[in-house]
Amino acid sequence: MRKESWRWVFVITLLVLGALLFFRVHEILGPFIAAFVLAYLLSPLVNWLERHHLSRRLAIAVVFVGILAVLALVIFLLLPLLYNELAKLSVVLPQFMQSVDKQFQEMRSAFRSTGLPNRVVAVFDQHLGQGEDYLVQKLQYVLSHLPELLASLSLFILSPVLAIYFLADWHRLESSFARMADQRWRLEWQRVWRDISHVIRRFVRGNLVVALIVGILTGIGVKLLGMEYALLIGVICGVSDLIPYFGPIIGAVPAVALGLIKSPWMALKVLLVILIVQQLESNVISPKIMGDSVGLHPLWIVFALLAGGEMAGVLGMLIAVPVAAVLRVVIRHFYLRLVAPEI
Repeated sequence: MRKESWRWVFVITLLVLGALLFFRVHEILGPFIAAFVLAYLLSPLVNWLERHHLSRRLAIAVVFVGILAVLALVIFLLLPLLYNELAKLSVVLPQFMQSVDKQFQEMRSAFRSTGLPNRVVAVFDQHLGQGEDYLVQKLQYVLSHLPELLASLSLFILSPVLAIYFLADWHRLESSFARMADQRWRLEWQRVWRDISHVIRRFVRGNLVVALIVGILTGIGVKLLGMEYALLIGVICGVSDLIPYFGPIIGAVPAVALGLIKSPWMALKVLLVILIVQQLESNVISPKIMGDSVGLHPLWIVFALLAGGEMAGVLGMLIAVPVAAVLRVVIRHFYLRLVAPEI
């Protein structure tokens, strides 16, 4: 068997064994994946510092010290405020839930007395009760799994440490990745990887900046209205804005619900602020920062979001667009390499 054939046997065997290992230990791979993503996003900055006459170790140290300083400042300034808002919410929320339940019961009683046919009343009453039970079940599920979620998140404390190891050997990892391809395909392999990296980094950085701006503007806007949970609303809207198209709707629901705790008029004003910020985001902020960051038609983006949500929920929606963009780059390169010359 030729060396080229052995190479493909080795690569395929490695991929199969890697997939089997992934399914066996997938529960502990989260910190390693997060560390690799962090190193992947930070490697251009480390490389830039390295080109400006810093050793790689010193460049990594400078980057992480800067990140820690920013995180410490954010935690020092914002975490106490966020904790106070959550403490207030924990006191008010049970009363609000009781009020909502009371309104549900009044709505059901009022509908029974409308004089409509008994079948119509029974169907409406049944579905309204099912909706209430569904909300209660979801809330109980979240609360019961909260300790497990916090325990799993504690594993991600390892991610920055692991990212340092990834960054220290990043050049070696890239060269090893390139050597997996045959000599004839190596240049094409590297070109594909470079295009994929360009798309992903541009998408991730642009989305993070846009989400940060949206969160700050939304928080400031509702704070000016006198809303008590302005920081929490800003965080919710900023994080949900990472999901294209559907993110603003996902973030608006809990934000308006928090406004509804105070009054329906406040909920309407919160919704108005979110709509104004989203108009600024779609017409001014995103075009300036993002441009056409992934080169996908809006129909394909919507399809990718729906498919990602169907397969992996909210996480699937978060990664759907960059995954679709990567597939576009790979398919385009294969088309130009294998199909276009024959036309």
